[in-house]
Parts: sequence; C-alpha cells; structure tokens
Amino acid sequence: MKLLEVKNLKKYFPIKQGFLVERVVGFVKAVDDVSFSVDRGKTIGIVGESGCGKTTIGKSIIRLHEVTDGEMLIDEEDTTFYFMKRKRALQYLKSKYFKNPDFDGDGSGLETYKKKIHDVFVKSDRNPSKTLNTLFENLEEKKRLLRRKAQIVFQDPMSSLNPRMTVGQMLAEPLLFHKIAEKMDDAIVMVKDLLVKVGLKAYHVDRYPHQFSGGQRQRIAVARAISVNPELIVLDEPTSALDVSVQAQIVNLFEELQEQLNAGYVFISHNLALVRFICQEVSVMYLGRIVEQGDSESIFDAPLHPYTKALLAAAPIPDPNKKRNRKDLIGGQVPSPINRPSGCFFNPRCKYRMDICTREYPQMFKVDQKHFVACHLYSTSQEQGGEK
Repeated sequence: MKLLEVKNLKKYFPIKQGFLVERVVGFVKAVDDVSFSVDRGKTIGIVGESGCGKTTIGKSIIRLHEVTDGEMLIDEEDTTFYFMKRKRALQYLKSKYFKNPDFDGDGSGLETYKKKIHDVFVKSDRNPSKTLNTLFENLEEKKRLLRRKAQIVFQDPMSSLNPRMTVGQMLAEPLLFHKIAEKMDDAIVMVKDLLVKVGLKAYHVDRYPHQFSGGQRQRIAVARAISVNPELIVLDEPTSALDVSVQAQIVNLFEELQEQLNAGYVFISHNLALVRFICQEVSVMYLGRIVEQGDSESIFDAPLHPYTKALLAAAPIPDPNKKRNRKDLIGGQVPSPINRPSGCFFNPRCKYRMDICTREYPQMFKVDQKHFVACHLYSTSQEQGGEK
C-alpha cells in the first residue's frame, strides 16, 4: 500500500487586475497534471530549475496550498477535500464521485478509497449534501491526524522559526496540541530528548533562533518536523543554505531518522549529487509538469529527455581532471508560466525539436519498467517499433 499518492495534481494561481472590482485575467499554472507516489521508508526526489513548481507541490501535499484539481491520497484515503470550504468540497465530491459513471453500479471492482466513498454515497440516497455531512463527521479530528502524519522542513529555517519563541516553546507547541504531552513540564522533557536526537544539546531548549548557526537552526526545524512522529516528510531544499560539511551531517541525520520512523520523504533539491545519494526515485520537472520519471539509477545513468540531459551536463564534477560533456547544454530562459509555449513547453530551447513538438504536448511514455519520459523523440520511435 502506497503511503502517498498524488494523482493529476494541478495548482493554478489566479492573476487579478482592477482596483475597486478585481477580475481574473489569467492563471499562473505552477503545477499542471502531476502524478507520483511515495512508499514508506523510501525517498522520491523532485528536481528542476527554479520556478518549475517543486515547492508548490510540497506545500500542496501538506495543504498549505488548496489544490485546483487532482487527488491526494494518504494510506489509500482521499484527503483532498479535508481543508476545503464546504462549497468547494461539495464541488470536488460531485466532480470526482457523484457524476462519475463508475458509481452507477454496486461499486464492485472500485479502488479501496473509492469504494469507501461509494458506500457513503449509497447510504445517503445518492444525495451530495447528505454525503458531505457524513464525510465531514469528525473532520477536525481527521485534519489533526493528517497534520500529524505529514510534516515539512522548509528551505530557510530562519524565516520558518518564530524569533519571539524559544526552542523549547516552539517544539513543545505541537506536542501539546497533538496531546503527545499532557502538560508543559512533560513536553520540555520530550523536547530535550528531541534536541539530543538531532545533534544539539539539551540546554539549547532556552535559546532563541538567532543564537544558533545555520546548521543548528536547520536541526531545530528537523526536530520540529519529527516531534509528532510523522509518516511523511516534505524536505524543501533543506540543505541549500548550509555549507558542505554541515550538509553531510544533515543528510546523515535524515537517513537515520528515516530508518527509525520508517517515514516516506519527498526530497526537493537543486543538488543533483545529493538527490542521487538519498533518493530511490526521481521526477524531473519543467514548467509545472514532470518530463521524466524513474528510479534514480535510470535517471542519472541513462537520461532520456533533452532537459534532463541538460541538467546533468550543468552539474559540476568534484574532480579538476574531468570535464562534463557540454554538447547537451541548453541556452535561453525558462518561458513564463503565464504564457507557456504551444506543444511541448521545452521546444523553444530544444535542439531536437520537430514539427509535432510545436503542436502537441507529448504523453508520458513507458520506456522501461521503471522509466517514463514525456518526449516526442521516444513516442515516435515507439510507434515505429509497434510499441506504445
């Protein structure tokens, strides 16, 4: 059973104009039709240039952003509508379930999470409002449990830690809220154990964030994320602001904690060497969509998409006597997510561009058992070989 399943996720940010009366004149399509899954004890890496939608995916997973469309399953339970307003949740359930032809029968053969909602649907006489009332029973408790299951470590710990609270106060707050500790004295004891676990000292409990170095602040952010024993942790470029020696310590800490918690990680990073080291699967994003997806070995040893090859060609090699093959480097800038190119979004920068690339966006084609790519170069070759 998958810990996390993201299905056809979309997140569009409206562009508004007007002074007294605002009107929507367009959308920034930050994430557009993205799908992937995470197993317990495994790590999936998400890589790509700045602005491609990596952080938006991470924030959508833990519901800091309300999704525009798509499904978010945790432990095969549809949690997408948990944080929506009632009207929006009703629209979501209608579109996904009540107007779905799969629900016309007895529900046999449906996926587990769909069968659960199908049964509620039937018991409420196929009335969306009644179904919503049933599904919203104990919703606050479900939301609290979801918050406990999924946590995030942000890129910049200084901006994500409250400067007016001591470390002890910050880390005790989730323990008390989730009733892991009954009172403040018990919470402080647990906080001291957490600080030791992440490589800090127990006496740091009374210090403020500005009294720590960058690496120490990131350890505090990690301690806050693991304080509620989560099953899923989103790591949003957690080492980008740290020097190399501290990066190694933080990465080792992540691996130790993953082994202890058996947690699944969504690892967002620009550091390709680090992604290869820590991740079992990798998804490469460009302008809101995944262009290549597969296990780490396939992506790094046999990249297929021209954009993936360009990313790897731009990564430095820690050996002065070796040089990268620069033939795969690309020029130009990432197009605007407001006005994306027609056809394949990468076609203005691709030296392999064909006529079809300017007309149609390529589907995700299966090249190997665990390797998928969205590129017309491979769709054409598969069609010629009689395999698609």
